[in-house]
Amino acid sequence: MVATGFSAFESLLVKSPHQRESAELLLLCWVFANKHVPLDEDRRYLERLAARAHHRRDLETLLAAARRQDLGDVQLAAEVLTKEQTGPIIAFLRQAVVLATSDGALSLRNHHILRFLADLSGVSPDALRALYREVTGRTLAAPEDLSHRSHWQPVEPEAEDTAEVEEGDTGSTQANAGEYRASWRDRVRRLAENQWREHKQQQQWRRQQAQQAREREQQREAAAQAERERRAQAHAKRQAEAQAQQREQARRQAEAEALRREQAQRQREEAAQRQRQEQQQRQYQERQRRERKRQEQESQHQEQQRQWQREQSRQRQRAGFDAPSYPIRRALIELELDTSASPRDIKLAYRRLAQRHHPDRFHGQSEWRINLASQRFQRIKNAYDLLMQHA
Repeated sequence: MVATGFSAFESLLVKSPHQRESAELLLLCWVFANKHVPLDEDRRYLERLAARAHHRRDLETLLAAARRQDLGDVQLAAEVLTKEQTGPIIAFLRQAVVLATSDGALSLRNHHILRFLADLSGVSPDALRALYREVTGRTLAAPEDLSHRSHWQPVEPEAEDTAEVEEGDTGSTQANAGEYRASWRDRVRRLAENQWREHKQQQQWRRQQAQQAREREQQREAAAQAERERRAQAHAKRQAEAQAQQREQARRQAEAEALRREQAQRQREEAAQRQRQEQQQRQYQERQRRERKRQEQESQHQEQQRQWQREQSRQRQRAGFDAPSYPIRRALIELELDTSASPRDIKLAYRRLAQRHHPDRFHGQSEWRINLASQRFQRIKNAYDLLMQHA
């Protein structure tokens, strides 16, 4: 809200933390308001400058103050710019020249305004002309004298006519001056023609400027589209590379996992192999222990049989019986029988011992054990054959 007694620009300047930018923006709006034909591009240019100076919301206020042509606000902005100036402000003056000449024609007001701003910015007239040529490519001529009477005539006379007329003002007569000027009707006609020609030229220039603006806009859009496509391609390339890296990492992880499983499987197989070997070793030791125990039992049994046979032999001798021959006694001992055994007892003893000592029962054991069983089985069979012959 504008305070009482202050203009809109003064209130804005009081509240602004960037007073120099506010003053420069008001002076640029003053240039914009004094153009022949303000363009939309000029308005967008001012909006960009206002956004850069943190005054986007205050641009309408500044434009309204510039259109009112309030010289008090202009004087205040000039004082602020002079107060905070530390050297030539070339950048600000360049912005003013660009804004004043964007439509191709520099208005008389803006001509004087540019010279005023150059003096305000600490830029010499020569430097201003050099800057003007650098920006526009044209020469900045001397401004028209507003106090000269030729400025207020309907049309401006030619250069040679003007010089001769000025010389004639000192002592020539009205007839001599009429020789260098056309009639009033001719001047009006030439003025209309010149205005029409200038109007056509301005229209043509505006069309060219619009066409160039469209071409620049198209070029910017094409460049932006190319940049978007390039960024999209770069993004797609980065995504493809990231996916390839992820696939490579997944493949390596799968290979490492497969190697770990293979190592675990090999370890399990080795553990199982060790368990089987240990079990086979325990079984072999158990068979050896049982075999030793059986041999001990057989030795004890044979010793008991021999004692029993000796006892029977002594009893028969005491009873007066004849002792059998040595081969018969050996056969009876082999079959674990005594001298009183009948043929049936011999057959039963043979079957029992043959089943116990047959070599097929020891299949898968040591070669020594199989040979021992074969020898024992052969002795049992020989003893059986001998006893059956003498039965």
